Amino acid sequence: MIRTGLPLIRVTRAVEERFQAPGGSSKKTLPPRTREQHAARLLRELDAVQQARRPQEDRAPHSEGQLIAATGTTGFADQAHSLGDKNSDAIVVAVDQGQALLHVHTDARALRKKVERYRDEDTKSGAPKHAALVARIEDLRVPTLADLSLREFSEDDIDPGQSYWVELWTRGGRLDDGEDRARVREDIHWLADLGGFRGMPRQYEGVERDIFLARLTGDVLAELPGLMPEVYEVHFAPRVRLVETLLQGEAKAAPPVGVEPPPEDAAVVAVYDTGTSAHHPYLRPALLGTGSVVPGEPDAADRHGHGTEMAGIAVYPDYLQGVAQGVLRPQNRLVGMRLIPTPGGGPADDEPEFWAERTEAAVTEAEDLADEARVVHSLSVGADNDSGLRTAWSIGVDQLAWNSGRGRLMVVAAGNLPDNMLATEREDDPVANLGQPICQPAQAWNALTVGGFTALGGAAANGKGPYPEALAPVGGLSPYASTDVGVAGRPIKPDIVKEAGNTAPGGGLPNAGGEHLSLWTTSHRHTRGELSTQTWATSPAAASAAADLAVLARKHPDLGPAALRALYVHSAQWTPVMWKQFTDRKDRLRAVGYSVPDLRAASGADSNRPVFVYEGHLAPGGRQAQMLRIPLPDHIISDHADSPVRLAITLAYFIEPTEAMAGRQYAGGRLRWEMQGPTENELQLRRRINKLARSGTSEAGPSSGYTWTIGSQARGRGTLQHDYVELNASELAGDRLLAVFPILGWWEQRESTKNLEIPYAIVVSVDSYSEDIDLYAAIQASIATNIET
Repeated sequence: MIRTGLPLIRVTRAVEERFQAPGGSSKKTLPPRTREQHAARLLRELDAVQQARRPQEDRAPHSEGQLIAATGTTGFADQAHSLGDKNSDAIVVAVDQGQALLHVHTDARALRKKVERYRDEDTKSGAPKHAALVARIEDLRVPTLADLSLREFSEDDIDPGQSYWVELWTRGGRLDDGEDRARVREDIHWLADLGGFRGMPRQYEGVERDIFLARLTGDVLAELPGLMPEVYEVHFAPRVRLVETLLQGEAKAAPPVGVEPPPEDAAVVAVYDTGTSAHHPYLRPALLGTGSVVPGEPDAADRHGHGTEMAGIAVYPDYLQGVAQGVLRPQNRLVGMRLIPTPGGGPADDEPEFWAERTEAAVTEAEDLADEARVVHSLSVGADNDSGLRTAWSIGVDQLAWNSGRGRLMVVAAGNLPDNMLATEREDDPVANLGQPICQPAQAWNALTVGGFTALGGAAANGKGPYPEALAPVGGLSPYASTDVGVAGRPIKPDIVKEAGNTAPGGGLPNAGGEHLSLWTTSHRHTRGELSTQTWATSPAAASAAADLAVLARKHPDLGPAALRALYVHSAQWTPVMWKQFTDRKDRLRAVGYSVPDLRAASGADSNRPVFVYEGHLAPGGRQAQMLRIPLPDHIISDHADSPVRLAITLAYFIEPTEAMAGRQYAGGRLRWEMQGPTENELQLRRRINKLARSGTSEAGPSSGYTWTIGSQARGRGTLQHDYVELNASELAGDRLLAVFPILGWWEQRESTKNLEIPYAIVVSVDSYSEDIDLYAAIQASIATNIET
C-alpha cells in the first residue's frame, strides 16, 4: 500500500565550484559592405541628426545632448552596447527588435570616431576596426514617437489638438544621481506646462528609470524626442478593469450554514479588488481587516461584488462542498483591499492611475493588517497589453515579489477573452483563445500567473432553463482564458492553470455563467439573504491558486517563498485532453503553462514518490555553480530496471527587474539547472555545462543529458523552470549530480550590485507509479545528501 503525506526530504548541502558558461560562437556573418561608401553614408546621417537638434531655448531647460536612433541588420542587437561610450557620457538606453536608442550628452564624437576608424584602420587580422558594430548599422536617424513607444503608437495616431495621459520613462531611478533626477522632474513639469496642464506630474521610482504620469497634448507628444532627450520611453497610461468584463452570476438565497474558525496558524490571502463585504457571515470569522488605497473611496465596502467573490474563493477552496455539508471550514485567513474604484463611483474615467505605485501601497497596508502572519497576495484585475512587453505595472509587481531578495508570493490572473470574442460555435474552441494575449501585470516574471482550464462539463442551466452542452472538453482550456502571444525570450506564461469555468454556446451566443459550469462563492448581496453566487474566468482561478499557496505555507512554515512556489508548480501535470488540444508543445505552453497543480502532491512525498527540496543562494557575479547530489539507491531501482518512472525537477527564484531596455537584460541575474544524464559521469556533466571544467579543451564531448519534455531553452527563460522526463528505472539508478548555475544580468554593470545574491529553491521528485516500489524508505535508510569533495 502506498504511504502518502510523508515529509519532504531536505537536501542540506551544496558544493560550489568556479563557473564559466561555455557560450556559443558569437561570430556571425557581417553584411557585405564597401567600407568607404558605408562609412561615408553613416557620417552624413550622423551630421543630419546633429543638425536637426533643437536650439536650447526650444527644449526643456535642463535637457542635455540628443537622442540618436540606430537600426541594424542581423546580429546588431548583440553589438548595440558598443554604440555607447563612458568617457563622453554616451549611453545606450534601449535596444529592441533590431533598433537601438543612444543618448549622447554632449556630441556624438565617440560614435563618429568609431565609424572613421572602421573606414580608415585595420585590426591585426586585416579586418576593419569596429566592423562587428559599424558594418551592422543600417542607418542613423532622428528618433520618432514610434521609437520611444516601442511601436505602440506613432505621430500618425496622435491628434495635435487632443490631450493624452501617458507614462514618461526617464533617466533616473534610485541608482542614479539625486541632482540629475531633480532636473529631470523640473523638465517633466515644463513639458506638462507646454500643453497648459498645471501641477506636478506624479512619479514612480524604479531602479534605473523614473516613470512619470503626465497629461500632454498631441503636438507636444509628437515633438517629444527633440524636446526632452531624457525621456527614453513613452506609453499610454493603462486603463485598468476587472480581469473579466462579464457580469457575474445570479446570487442564490439559501439558509445559512455553520462556520468554523480558521486554524490558529493559518496563513493569510490578501485580495486586491473592489473591496470586501466585511460583514458577510461566511467571511467575518476569517477576516483580519480591510483597507482602501483608492482616492475618494477610503472604505473597503464592496459595492460591486467582484472582490467579495474572490475573497470567498481565497478562504474556502471547497466552498460548494462545505455548503452542501452544512458547515464551512475556512482554510486561510483574509485581508480585503480595495485596489480599484467601484465602477461609476471612483475617479473620473479620464484620470488614470499609477498602478505600480498603488499596488505597492496596497501590499504595504495589507501586510500591516496581517501583522506577523505569512501572506499570499492575490490580484485579479488587469489592463490590456497587446505588445506582450513589460510595463510599469508588471515591473512594479516584479519589484514587490523580489522584495529586496527576500521573496514575496504574488499571484496574478492571466486575463480573459473579451465577451465579444468568446466562442459561439464549437469549431472555434480552443482556437479563439490563442489570439488574445494575457493582460498586464500578468507578464511579470516573479508573479505566479494563473490561466484557466475547466473540469466542469455536461448539461448546464442558467436558472431559467437548460443550456446546450458544455463547449470545452473536461480537462481542457477554459473558453474564457486568454493565452500568451509567444514574445521571443519571454518566460512561459501562464505558469499554471486552475478551474475557470466553461460555457455552453448556442443560438449564436456564448452562454456564459451556466449554473453547473461555474464556481460558487460568497455574494456581496448577503444582506438580502443571498449568501452565495457564481463566478468564472481567471479571476477565481488566481484566487484559488493563492488559497492553495496559503495552505502550503501553513503546512511548511520553515520553507521560503521560492520553495513554496517551486513545490506548487512541481505538482502540475498536463491533462490528456491538453495533449490532444495542443499537439504542438509551444502552443500548449502558451495556453496552459505547466498546467494543473495538485495541492496534495505539492504538500508532501509518497512512499513511491520521494520529493527532495533544497534552498540555497547564488551570486551571479561570483562566477560559482552549485552542485547537489540527489541520492537514488542503486539496488532498489536495479531490482525494477524495466519499470517506468517519472523524474521531475523544478527551480524557482526571484529576479530584481530593471526598467531599462538596453541589451534586454531585464533581470539583475538569472539561474538555470542541468542534471547528470543516464550515461554521463560527474566530470562529463561538469564539462557539458562549465567551460572551466574542460581542462584546456573547448570540447564538451557528446551531450549525455536526459531528453526533457520541455527542454532547457524553453524552461530556462523564466524564474520558474519545471521539466520532467519519462524513462525506465534503469536509466536513473545511482546518485545523480544536479547543477544550479548563474546567467549574468544588469547587476554586472554596476559596482553596487554585482555581488548581490539570488535566493532559490529546487525540487526533485521520482515517481515510480507502483505501490510495490518503496523508494522513500530506501532513500531514508541510506540517505547521504552531501557531496563529497
